[in-house]
Amino acid sequence: MEEITQNALSTPKTLLKQQIKKENPDFRYYKSLFNITSNLVAITDGDAVIDANKSFIDFFTAQDIDVFDPNFLLSQVFQKINKYGYVYDGYQNQRWFNLIDNKKKDYYRVGIISSKKVHEFNISIKQFESIENVFILILTDITEIMGYKNVLEYNLRSISKNEEEAQFLLKQYNNAIDISNLVIKMDCIGNITYINNAFCEALKYSQDELVGKSIKILCNTDETCKCYSSIIQTIKNGEIYKGVIENIDKENSIHFFSATVVPIKNQSGTVVECISIQNEITEMVKAKEEALHALEIKTKFFDKVSHEFRTPLNAILNFTDQALDAYDEILDDEESREMVKMFIQRAHKNSKSLLNLINSLLDLSKLKSSNEHFNIAVYDVVKLARETYENCSSLNTKGSVDYILKIDFDFGLIKCDNIKFNQTLINLISNAFKFTENGFVSVHLSEDENSYLIEVEDSGVGIPSEKLPRIFEPFEQARDSDIGTGLGLSITREYANAMDMVLDVTSSEGVGSCFRLIVKKI
Repeated sequence: MEEITQNALSTPKTLLKQQIKKENPDFRYYKSLFNITSNLVAITDGDAVIDANKSFIDFFTAQDIDVFDPNFLLSQVFQKINKYGYVYDGYQNQRWFNLIDNKKKDYYRVGIISSKKVHEFNISIKQFESIENVFILILTDITEIMGYKNVLEYNLRSISKNEEEAQFLLKQYNNAIDISNLVIKMDCIGNITYINNAFCEALKYSQDELVGKSIKILCNTDETCKCYSSIIQTIKNGEIYKGVIENIDKENSIHFFSATVVPIKNQSGTVVECISIQNEITEMVKAKEEALHALEIKTKFFDKVSHEFRTPLNAILNFTDQALDAYDEILDDEESREMVKMFIQRAHKNSKSLLNLINSLLDLSKLKSSNEHFNIAVYDVVKLARETYENCSSLNTKGSVDYILKIDFDFGLIKCDNIKFNQTLINLISNAFKFTENGFVSVHLSEDENSYLIEVEDSGVGIPSEKLPRIFEPFEQARDSDIGTGLGLSITREYANAMDMVLDVTSSEGVGSCFRLIVKKI
């Protein structure tokens, strides 16, 4: 049995050597094409490498690894890359090559460490025809896609000898390329002449819907159309284009692709068509955008915190300095005593503001890190809301504002932390009074089949429409001139989320705002 297995594994390599010894010119020509591609290509049993192209060998040689060493195993050099289809030994209790060969996904990814850096590859594997347990493996760097499939197709047209063998080998590699890459061919004016199934699936089209159409059917903006026009001009000039292309699918969703577009020339050197080999990088583009947005928020956060800390601290220092300067005079001068008292009162007020800011930051930090403890129990929502409404009556210091409570039912049970629930309503009612000079502030309780709705509405200044999507983010305020830390609404929503409640807002600038808290019935 062992002898049979060994013979099976050595057969492809033996056949390749025999072809070289025969000095078959067609095979050497094919072999040279096979070796100029930048993709890493190997024949393997899943662990050992039977044969490999120059790119494959050079990649590992750069790390002092001999891929033909009997102890070399592919599974040992593969690293986990991310949650999107990464491959490593033992995944789903299968060997990595069995998992890929099952074709449960269109492609998989794998990481390989090179020069202390992890390179990410799309990996495809195909059973070698007529030889059991031998595979053709292709590793494609998703940032540098080479269009060697077209080179093979174009040059093999001129091969007349041993065509059956060449086509047999080409078929294996073509299948592997189509599994891992998106391939599209166009004429010189941008009409699609061929598109593979992987591309169609990515963009939710059928081949009939795209072949014969202008490539601009995939454009969603004038800028994208201009990009394609520039690519077509580059190809007409006989140059290769490499870059990121933005396409839109049949459902108007945007996709990003890393693309290599190669011009195809006839025997007289005239460009007659082009082929584009692409890999989808939409997830990476979105991740980059999210990272940049997070960095922007972080920078804004620290700028705002620095400003909020600096303002009360400067006031405290100024007031205490002035109090110290007048200290020697306070025993004999009543006016000096009153002045020092005023300075101390102002310092005390700013100290409280600073303490409130620090407490708010600590509360937000605990909520974000899930370290805040919630004592969830069953309470009557009507009783809690009524108590909070009455406790907030002291906030109505403006005689021109009507404070209204309306409750459409008598009793309703909910699960919550009563202290955090009351604080949530206090924050909403306090905000309503802060931004309402005339009119009303109302608290309205209603219900539907599954939940209770608590609405805190006012006739205040309202929130600008461009601010509404970010009003619950830390340090976001409706206007730059608003007083306060800008943390209240962020903490309020975190409290609501932690108690499995929904908090949202509608507002019209100059008319007023309505914050709605949706609480599940029990």
